[in-house]
Amino acid sequence: MSYKQLEHMVLESKHDEEKLNDLLVSYKPFIASCTNKVSGKFMRYGSDDELSIAMMAFVQAVMNYIPENGDFLNYAKVIIRNKVIDYYRSQTKHLNRMIYIKTDDDAEDTLEIQASMDAYDEEKAKADRILEINLLKETLSHYGISFWDLESVAPKNKKTKQICKDVICFIYNNPILFNEVLKNKNLPVTQIEKGLRIKRKRFERHRKYILTVLIIKTGDFPYLSEYIKGL
Repeated sequence: MSYKQLEHMVLESKHDEEKLNDLLVSYKPFIASCTNKVSGKFMRYGSDDELSIAMMAFVQAVMNYIPENGDFLNYAKVIIRNKVIDYYRSQTKHLNRMIYIKTDDDAEDTLEIQASMDAYDEEKAKADRILEINLLKETLSHYGISFWDLESVAPKNKKTKQICKDVICFIYNNPILFNEVLKNKNLPVTQIEKGLRIKRKRFERHRKYILTVLIIKTGDFPYLSEYIKGL
């Protein structure tokens, strides 16, 4: 199946339960492969909880997917991986809580497990941030934006930052306008000028910055979203 055929099928599956089920069945081997890589062992449908988690993650990926996310399978892979890791993390935390009711003789073991949990959390956060950055990089490429562009087009002074913030809020809070941005991969300059009563030269230079913030705000980027709080 070609990239465009799969994308079309995914978008149709959002509103058609039968097509969603067909897609889920067709990609069970893909889902299992993603899960096996995270777990490091072979999984079987019907006996391993991880595969149930992964299938629900695949459905979530279908429901949240937009073409601007890039290749659907790469997008789904990130969602599946994160959900399975979260499952393992919750299981480990449960074990950790149970250990705290042991006697003082087991204090050394408790500290060792806590240290392992902390190291696991740190490694997971690091891996998740890398995945988010790679996903954002791929998404931005469809807009003709690279990370190198962002440093030079980011607003520097307080007044310009406020103008960019106003533009971002104006688009983000207008679904029709935002859909136009996703479709055309550009800013609706005329509407912004009229809606905010500002000249295009005040914000157009920062077009790539504004688009990047909008992509992060509406995509699956929980870590990167921390950097744009307040926008």
